[in-house]
Amino acid sequence: MKPKLLASVFFVILSMKKRCCYIFLLGLLFFSKGVAQTASEIDSLLKKAHSFYKTYQDSALYYAEDAYQKSVSINDVNLIAKSIIYKNTYLIAQKKYDEAEQLFDFNLTHLDSLNNTLKGDTYYNLGSIKYLKENYDLALENYFTSIGYFEKADNIKGLRKAYLQIGVIYGKLNRSDLSNYFYDKSLAAGGNEHTDSDSSNIAPSTHKESEKIALSEKMLSGIQNKESSRLAAIIYYNLGQSYIELNDYEKIIWANLESVKIKERINFVTNVDKSYAYIGEAYFQLKDYKNAVKYLELAHQNSIKKQFKLSIGETLVKAYESQGDYANALRVSKAYTQLKDSLSLADQNERIAKITAEFETEKQAQEIQILEADNDLKASQLTNQRYILWASAIGILLVLVSLFFAYKNHKTKQNLQFSELTRKLLQMQLNPHFLFNALNGIQYFIKKNDVSRSTKYITSFSGLMRNILENSVEKFISIQEDHDTISDFLELQQLVNNNNFTYKVNVDTELDKENTCIPPMITQPFVENAIIHGVSQVNNGEIEVNYKLINASILVEIIDNGKGIHQNKSNANSLHKSMGTSITKQRLENLMKTEKYPVELEVTSKNEADGEQGTKVALLFPLRYL
Repeated sequence: MKPKLLASVFFVILSMKKRCCYIFLLGLLFFSKGVAQTASEIDSLLKKAHSFYKTYQDSALYYAEDAYQKSVSINDVNLIAKSIIYKNTYLIAQKKYDEAEQLFDFNLTHLDSLNNTLKGDTYYNLGSIKYLKENYDLALENYFTSIGYFEKADNIKGLRKAYLQIGVIYGKLNRSDLSNYFYDKSLAAGGNEHTDSDSSNIAPSTHKESEKIALSEKMLSGIQNKESSRLAAIIYYNLGQSYIELNDYEKIIWANLESVKIKERINFVTNVDKSYAYIGEAYFQLKDYKNAVKYLELAHQNSIKKQFKLSIGETLVKAYESQGDYANALRVSKAYTQLKDSLSLADQNERIAKITAEFETEKQAQEIQILEADNDLKASQLTNQRYILWASAIGILLVLVSLFFAYKNHKTKQNLQFSELTRKLLQMQLNPHFLFNALNGIQYFIKKNDVSRSTKYITSFSGLMRNILENSVEKFISIQEDHDTISDFLELQQLVNNNNFTYKVNVDTELDKENTCIPPMITQPFVENAIIHGVSQVNNGEIEVNYKLINASILVEIIDNGKGIHQNKSNANSLHKSMGTSITKQRLENLMKTEKYPVELEVTSKNEADGEQGTKVALLFPLRYL
């Protein structure tokens, strides 16, 4: 079952009554057993199909089709692919080549989800179809691809049969040298290959690559029209791999360029991105940074795989830096960092899902064991007539269960309260009126073709949106992140308010802004309050935000030169009234309850008729590191 489904099951179980919980667990158990039984049944059908393969082809095909339909019903990709491989083997035996080839579309579409043995078997069968259709170059291409996957799976049987078929094809092409070589490879698969006695002074890896290069050159010599041969393109690509092992950068470039030329001519895009990457990296090693940048960018453009783009990003940044093109180096570096972050987050989510699934499976097994133990105890109770003892035990159990659910209910309420406060504050920070005005301002500069200002404000707007959304799920963020959010926010507010105020955001040099942290979305409501109720009502408004290190605390000051707060007994120490500051006060209280993290808040204001005016909000956070 999927991890998300199991996680949902767990929380549903916690909210049910005891009897409903037992019934649900039993249903879940039967469902899981049903899926496992179906998978076992499919394996049994495939074994039965194989037993009829050499005697009754129709029966073999019948059982393989039955296994295929059952695997589709439980939507198991690997079982579907396995059933297709069996079914196609029997279709090929009955010379139904087109039907077999069409059925493999599923395997090729879901290739990333299959294990290496299934990938190897898929390409091996495709090679067999091409061979039987006497399309030998495509047959060789598929057989060579299958060898790569069989090697990864350490599948000796698959390697032997693939090498054997390649030998057969070269025999038909009257290339006895290559035919004999692959026959020997088939016999030697899985064991140590023989090495000549006169090669003892040669490094094993160099000797192996030299053999591969010599073999590739032999294979190329037997191809008449190399310029339009898919097989030639693959061989050139493999040659490049051998030269990589030998660090022969000139020949790496030559072999991969030849491969790319053929592939572009016949519109065969497989591994084109990798060839460009190898060429770019070879140029980088040769200190030809201009060509290195050219081909690494081509590799980046021709690939859709994030992990591959990440692998070439660092070299591309270095190539731009070596050229002195720091603008493009910065651009690629930022994209590289964002891609790395997204992949790290995806990996983290996958690990969390896996841990959750394992936990839920274990929890389910424990619950089932408890249920079985309870049934045994009840049977023993009826036998021994220990009604009073068991009644007491059940009573204690119910009390413990009640206490457990009461505690869970209390924790759930606390989490809901925290989530509600975060939601309200996020809703306030993503104020539609503010966003609308900011976007209108940006649109104005775009219409005026003011590229500099429109770019500047778009950068601030995107940075603010990203920071708000990312910070909303964090309990603490660095001073640097809070500084960036406030700076972007003030810049957009300045745009919305027609530049009727100026601002400064200062960080104390003694403060480690990268590693010290405060809670997110605390500072911004007070800054917004200073704008709405402070500087918006005066000419030449000024706002200053300061981050300081005071002993073992972090002091954040928000200072404005607005009209201040009227001094009287009822509101002498009150804040400007706004939804943001009210929610923030609730968050500060919640932080004290849940994190034992006290935050001191002090507001001072001056509103003298002929003297100083303005308000200063001081937030004192305990010093904390990420």
